[in-house]
Amino acid sequence: MSKKHYNYVIVGDEDFPPEVSAMLNAAAEEAERGYSLEFLEKCRSGRPLEIGATPARHKIQIRLDDARLLRLDDYAHRHDMSRSEAVRTLLDKALAEGSSQDSGSGPSDDSSDE
Repeated sequence: MSKKHYNYVIVGDEDFPPEVSAMLNAAAEEAERGYSLEFLEKCRSGRPLEIGATPARHKIQIRLDDARLLRLDDYAHRHDMSRSEAVRTLLDKALAEGSSQDSGSGPSDDSSDE
């Protein structure tokens, strides 16, 4: 039975379906036995440091208007990828296209940025 305690709700095994309770108990028993250093090193928190086989050391931020953000999200959804994956994919496509059509002129942009 759940009890209110300060800002926390204390729950017990009876508050979960049997399969969830069994899974939680198994995970707790495994944690109590301890983990190897090899396992713990694999379980780093945070974003991945690599994208594929390439180290991802650089972070950039850009501003998008509502229309571009909607188009980006639509592209990401249609291709079953995250926003970041979509930006990398579209950037790779544009850069590959640009290098094959290198005309020497600067990039064109239909809006002014800042």
